[in-house]
Amino acid sequence: MTAAPLFFHISPDGCGEARLARLFRRNGHAAICHDNGRLAEDILFSRAGGGDALRHWPGTVLFSGLYRHAPHWRPPLEAWLHFPWLAARFPQARFILALRRPEDWILARLTRDGGAVAGCHAHHRGCDTADLPDLWEADWHAHLTAVDAFFGGDPRLIRVDLDRETPADLAARLDPLLPMPNPGLQQGWFPAPKGPPADLVGLLAKPAAEQVDPAYVEDVAAFCLRGLEPAAGEEGGLSEYFSTWDGRGVVSNRHGAPRRIAVQDRLAVSAPDRPFKIIRAEGVINDALRLGRPMALRIDMEDSRWFGSPQGDPLAAPVLCHNRRAGARNAVLWPLPDQHSIGLPGFDPKAVPDPIPWEDKLDQVVWRGMISGSEMTGGVRPGPASHAILRDLAEAGDDPARRQAAWGRLCNTNRLAFLRRWWGHPDFDLGVVMAWGWRDFARDPLLAPYCTPRQDRAFFRRFRYQLCLTGYDHGSNFIGAIDGQSVLLAEEDGWEVFYSGRFQPWKHYIPLERYCVDIAEKLAWARENPGECKAMAAAARAEAALLRRPATRRAIMARILDGLAAAG
Repeated sequence: MTAAPLFFHISPDGCGEARLARLFRRNGHAAICHDNGRLAEDILFSRAGGGDALRHWPGTVLFSGLYRHAPHWRPPLEAWLHFPWLAARFPQARFILALRRPEDWILARLTRDGGAVAGCHAHHRGCDTADLPDLWEADWHAHLTAVDAFFGGDPRLIRVDLDRETPADLAARLDPLLPMPNPGLQQGWFPAPKGPPADLVGLLAKPAAEQVDPAYVEDVAAFCLRGLEPAAGEEGGLSEYFSTWDGRGVVSNRHGAPRRIAVQDRLAVSAPDRPFKIIRAEGVINDALRLGRPMALRIDMEDSRWFGSPQGDPLAAPVLCHNRRAGARNAVLWPLPDQHSIGLPGFDPKAVPDPIPWEDKLDQVVWRGMISGSEMTGGVRPGPASHAILRDLAEAGDDPARRQAAWGRLCNTNRLAFLRRWWGHPDFDLGVVMAWGWRDFARDPLLAPYCTPRQDRAFFRRFRYQLCLTGYDHGSNFIGAIDGQSVLLAEEDGWEVFYSGRFQPWKHYIPLERYCVDIAEKLAWARENPGECKAMAAAARAEAALLRRPATRRAIMARILDGLAAAG
């Protein structure tokens, strides 16, 4: 961090932040803009937790783009609102308030990124995108009033009229404070739009009010709350990501040490350099805050949670988790924020329905996925996870014996064993798609023959039979695969997620035994019974549609939290 000079852009997103950063850089001054939301995260985390703000950007002269609005399931951050804190923390700083006609700003924000920004704000304000223009206009004027009240005639505030001044005009004004020898051309503040404009008519259309079915809400919530009971004694099986929240401002790990999650002003925000799975706990806390239910919670959003089950360690008190074993006690299901939130694939109200009828689909089983899962054993609990074996394979280097030993173990993991059993068979279209962190394995000569490119949803809809294989826990493609005019063949794996109670074998999907040992038999049945398959697909689509309803989802989560509160 530089002592002086220092500038902060304290306007909303869409008010020239990128051009401003370019102006500073053109004149040799270090500038950072947005940084994928990390600037806003850092400022708000430091403000709430007393951290050393902006230390990750030493020597920076200009900070602009103090906002975050992606991914949409995380709350939008507007650190530009907190200029009083910035002024107190950095008394030598100057503040640039760049403004345009509010109606132009509202239109640009509403259509930005194909409507994704509007979707993020609407999701977290619990409103329709059609409501945003009025809300944003009120926000705009409130911000100007707050800036005027705080700064008055303070020379630290630099006002810029983006409709009348060019970047070169601002450069001339800044030159006495900071050398600006290269003002650049007289180009405007706003770059040409990228891609087609968003559907403005659709964004401003007011949908019919959603009717929430209390019986449905109660059924889903009761399933998630199943197994609550008083317990005593030592508990175990908690992951390194287990977190407790006191319902106010303190988030701790399983040892009682503070988590790097700050909670203030009805908002939880993590430090920018946190592990990504910590964001899941942050997401649960923000869910509770958005629902108006700040309460003490125990949260473990790690995958493959065996705790509370006959094969796992006991839980002394309820824990919110995104998956559990059937029959587990005190493991309370909650939608996984980065996978099950409204608007994500499989849960998007605006998703295009499957347009390909059964008769026009390919008569094959399709599957793509990562080599997740574990070594197969004769018991209920599997052996070591595939990612541990992949690390062994990487560490083997050029040692042929070590490589072969690791490969042999990897071939005994459930997904790769299934893939190799049916690879090349005319009834199947299968392939491994390595996750980004494991992408180098796609070039390993042992794995490369099974690796295929990532495919979009339209590709999978070409097939009559979708396949859901268990990974470390419940197959993550279940909803995306079941929500179409294909029929789903799903491995019965003993795992439950928040929607599991609503989908029944032979009513919504064709069940497969563990490790899919009966898939040839079940595929033959499906081919002999197309009418039953189409009926299952129709029932599954109707059920999946209920999971995409925003008000219903909020009601379900509120009911789960109320159930926890009632249980003490």
